[in-house]
Amino acid sequence: MRVQEHAKLSMAAAFAILPWLKKDVWIPLAASLLIDVDHYLWHAVTHRTLSLRAAIKYFGQADPPQRRAARLLHQPLVLVTLFFIAIRTRSRVLLLILAGLLFHVSLDVVHATQMKSLKRSLNERANRTCPECGQACETLQLHTVYVSANPLNRYAARNFVVLCPTCHEQAHQQRN
Repeated sequence: MRVQEHAKLSMAAAFAILPWLKKDVWIPLAASLLIDVDHYLWHAVTHRTLSLRAAIKYFGQADPPQRRAARLLHQPLVLVTLFFIAIRTRSRVLLLILAGLLFHVSLDVVHATQMKSLKRSLNERANRTCPECGQACETLQLHTVYVSANPLNRYAARNFVVLCPTCHEQAHQQRN
């Protein structure tokens, strides 16, 4: 899911819980937005660069590698540990941070599930053949053609196409 989509949905959730959390609403909001710092930190350590531009380029490539190490704060063990620490210390702040992290991770799970379903159905529809070059390919990749401003239309099949890895990389190079 794109950062902008996470931000929009996190802001909407913060607005919805504002009557209950009042001035503390910023805590889960900040946690929901800042959780992705683990991607940047992983990139900085692995690639030995502090360049935010390089990290954005790496994660914005056509089919970036999905590495568990790059998603440390998203891991169930980290979230469960934080939960037990929050309960043990009776910390409202830690519970609110955990709520924000869980909201973000739940958005990621929904996104991954929807994208997997889209990829499978569009692969079958394309008969495992790249529509751009006509090459038969078992591993067609999902490419976003249009990003809907409305999050409810985000996963409409018309917004995506499946491409072979070569055509997918070319599509991303043309976009940049």
